[in-house]
Amino acid sequence: MRQCPICGHALAGNERFCPTCGQALAVADQTPAPVLDTTINLMPTYNSRLAIASLIFGIMTWILFFIPLLLAVPAIVCGHLGQEAIKRSNGMVVGNGLAVLGLGLGYTHIALTLVALCVAIAMVIG
Repeated sequence: MRQCPICGHALAGNERFCPTCGQALAVADQTPAPVLDTTINLMPTYNSRLAIASLIFGIMTWILFFIPLLLAVPAIVCGHLGQEAIKRSNGMVVGNGLAVLGLGLGYTHIALTLVALCVAIAMVIG
């Protein structure tokens, strides 16, 4: 409960003027200030080496397309291991996007290799 600074009259709400003496009153802003995150991360984060390896293997799979399983399988394995390491690190290790991209490249290459193998077998048989 507020009071008028001049006459001491009790004020009920957000009046702009005192009803007794007419004194202009300061209206308090009812909106709270936004909370700012002032915490500083003391430990630096770094990209997962397994996620980086997954991406490199995934890219190399598409560059050297004639040896699909030799590079696609390590891309998939490194991608899954990298994602596990990122989850276990509690925010210290980043790079989930790299791991996902490496996984996507590896899985896509294996899928297309299997489709091409099925087409080749169908052409030989038929």
